[in-house]
Amino acid sequence: MFNVRIAAAMGAGGILAALLLAVPSILPQALASEQPARTLLSSMSELFPPPFDPGKLAKYNYELSPAISTDVVKQSVIKKIGYGNTETVYVVQTPSGTYSTDALQSPNVEYPGVLKTRERGDHVGMAFWSHGRWVSQKFVSAGSFVTITKFDGGQLVVTDDGMCVTRKDGVICN
Repeated sequence: MFNVRIAAAMGAGGILAALLLAVPSILPQALASEQPARTLLSSMSELFPPPFDPGKLAKYNYELSPAISTDVVKQSVIKKIGYGNTETVYVVQTPSGTYSTDALQSPNVEYPGVLKTRERGDHVGMAFWSHGRWVSQKFVSAGSFVTITKFDGGQLVVTDDGMCVTRKDGVICN
């Protein structure tokens, strides 16, 4: 029994020593003139990036039927707090009904006389974290034929919809 406690204590000490040795490689280097505390605090945003909301990638176009009035009778601003996030929701009352920005953006709510269509464009695709910010990349959808041509340092992918060049340093699509 005594040997198990010694082995556990030595294992915990080894893990602690490994973590202490790894700290300098995790944290950014700072000179004394750069105020190390400020550098350490600024590195927290790099270690823990802000959460990503995929709902903000979708953009919509709205068409109103002639029966929908755009004359505003009353307007309200509401702060919606949920799941740790705070959003501002605008509620507008017109002679034809009451509409909110939250409901207009929701895929589960449809207003009579309001046609919502998803906007397609270059911004629709995949988002990934790169150099401290979110970057979107256009998808390449495979059509009937796909041609892949390899060359030194990368490859060319050609589909019915367009083409992409993949290299070690990234992907370029048109």
